[in-house]
Amino acid sequence: MKKIIGLVLLILCMGSMYYFSSQEGTKSSSQSGKAVQVIDNVRDKVTLNDSRLISVKEKVFDKLKQYGDKGYIVRKIAHFSIYACIGISMAYIIYLFSKKVFISSTLAFMLSIMYAYYDEYRQLSVVGRVGSIKDVFIDSAGALTGILIFCILTIGLNGIKSLIFKNRGYND
Repeated sequence: MKKIIGLVLLILCMGSMYYFSSQEGTKSSSQSGKAVQVIDNVRDKVTLNDSRLISVKEKVFDKLKQYGDKGYIVRKIAHFSIYACIGISMAYIIYLFSKKVFISSTLAFMLSIMYAYYDEYRQLSVVGRVGSIKDVFIDSAGALTGILIFCILTIGLNGIKSLIFKNRGYND
């Protein structure tokens, strides 16, 4: 059952990336614009009273402006986040078969990079889209982040599990 759930998660993550990358540039920009509006609406409703928090917020906004407009940043964060999910789900499904964290993490990272490259290459054939090596790096960083989260959780949970079973007198 775990393998089926892991496979479904992987297919959903990769499928959502494929879907978003298949959209024409104008539709992608429109969706990013809607996401920016939602973020702006939430930001406008949140009030900060602490001058230190306001200062940090302004510094973050100023720093982000260097990288492009809000829509561009939202798209890159979406790529990073989806690839983090791809990295986690890919590492998980490989781990279910190998039971080795290092092997599953390494293989998942290599496959995630290959999928990111494929995704960018495929975007060259979509109207209004461009493929970018910078996006491959952003996607790979997202996958690596997800894989690192997977490693921490897996190693941590396995350590806790072994402590519990060792304390109860079970042997692995």
